[in-house]
Amino acid sequence: MTTDDRRPATNYRRTANGEQQPAESGDQSPAAIGRPRHEPPPFLAGENPAQERYHEATELFGLFGYLKAQGFGVFSLRESLQAVGERIDGTLQGFHLSADEAWQCIEHMDALGVGVAELPAYPANRYGQALNQRLIEQACAAGLAIEFAAHARCVEADIRAAHAAGFRRVHLYIGTSKIKQATAGKSIEQIAAKAFESIALARELGFGCVRISTEDAFRTTLDDYAAFYQHLAEALAAAGLAADGIGIPDTVGLSTLRDLGDRIAVLRRVGMDFSFLECHIHNDIGNADRTYVDTLLLCMRLGITMLPDFSILGIGERNGTIGLSSLLEAIYRRLILLYPRKMPQIRQAMREQLGSLPSGELFVNRYRDADTFFYHIMARTGFVFDRSPFSANTEFDGSGVHADTTMRAYLLAQAEGSEGQEAIDIGNSAYAGALPPYDMPLRTPVLACFGCGKSNVRYWRERAGRALRPDAEIRARLAGLDDIDEAERERPVDESAADELIAQLIRCYSIKLNGISHQDAMELVGLFYAPSAEHSAWEEHAQSAAV
Repeated sequence: MTTDDRRPATNYRRTANGEQQPAESGDQSPAAIGRPRHEPPPFLAGENPAQERYHEATELFGLFGYLKAQGFGVFSLRESLQAVGERIDGTLQGFHLSADEAWQCIEHMDALGVGVAELPAYPANRYGQALNQRLIEQACAAGLAIEFAAHARCVEADIRAAHAAGFRRVHLYIGTSKIKQATAGKSIEQIAAKAFESIALARELGFGCVRISTEDAFRTTLDDYAAFYQHLAEALAAAGLAADGIGIPDTVGLSTLRDLGDRIAVLRRVGMDFSFLECHIHNDIGNADRTYVDTLLLCMRLGITMLPDFSILGIGERNGTIGLSSLLEAIYRRLILLYPRKMPQIRQAMREQLGSLPSGELFVNRYRDADTFFYHIMARTGFVFDRSPFSANTEFDGSGVHADTTMRAYLLAQAEGSEGQEAIDIGNSAYAGALPPYDMPLRTPVLACFGCGKSNVRYWRERAGRALRPDAEIRARLAGLDDIDEAERERPVDESAADELIAQLIRCYSIKLNGISHQDAMELVGLFYAPSAEHSAWEEHAQSAAV
């Protein structure tokens, strides 16, 4: 994909304060016609301005100022916590942070001028909500400028949990792809209605900034994408409401710039207003760095604020996304590739453009220090993450929602006549940009992680051949736990309810205990499910008693 393919024909004008902006329609003044958006950087002095690489380098370098002016983007601790990896004992475990480590992450990002930190909403997780509240209060007391956003499903419990913890910015998301429609049994119109209800609730509660996003903008067909936002835009307009931002996530890492342009065109066509867009691009095929930069270039040309989200060192679900340092260095690498003999001048220009912090420290040195801190966290926990495409991380699901969708897609494929590896490939494709060239087993749900759901629990207790304990015994075992609501103790416990309670406990203890091991998570499974031999003994005893 060349720069020529990507550059729209746009004129610019200079404002009174010296900023360059797109010319208004009909503005044909000589000053507006053909004016470049950015001044050539100093390392291009003496270079041929007729060469395509000259203009590409000018735009690429302009991204540093573009990002800096908009607070770089969204630091997603939430995405970081969805990373899973293999421990030295062969078990799988989710990434986790202590409260102090989470706070230090926030301090680093605020010092760098990052505008937004995204945290999980943590519904039904008192420890997660307490952590969120503590971080927000600490930031307020310390006078930090960074804003906190709750990542929340279009579910009332998520939105209310976020508000109760002190968030006043919420990032809502909802599934719109064909597989999501099939598994939820909902039409696009019904899904849009749910999104509208969630935005309306957020506004009613007092959220000052609301972002709405399809769970994946590119696994959703363009027709469904248009229909979703058409229904949503009409409902919002009728109610006198609006969303501030629109997420255009590529959770499988396969989108092209043409695909992105199609979706921006849809938003404009249906009248879906926004103040900013947000991009979230996974590294399934190793293309995230390139796609992030291309996405930012397009939006900069269009005069759109596009907030990239980034995580701790780019870790996240499957093969992760991108880190702030990786994003900035992806721009730097492309500049060096355009002018390989000018590396020293490019390096110096980047250092000067990103500037110094109020403390006098160079920005680039501070992001190096932040990365060093992140590496120390991973070293402390022994967490191993491979961001490269088709690594072992491709084979793990750290989210209950994703594990459920993977299994549903697999079962749906079987119901439609697919068998064996073909059905497995279809299941795995529900949440992967590209499958590896070799046969991969159905993606493994991780039990010991903050995103654990009942699908993850079901997988591991079925794999272990466990059977549900008698109701009276479960209640007796739960009597000593103070992390289950009284209402939950009184509910009849079938397999579905047990799986949900176990997942809830695992999510809680992943925060309460600063991480939870697979063995500890299986002990929680054991509160509800007995080994098969023990269950057989019960059945024999029950039969004898009946006789």
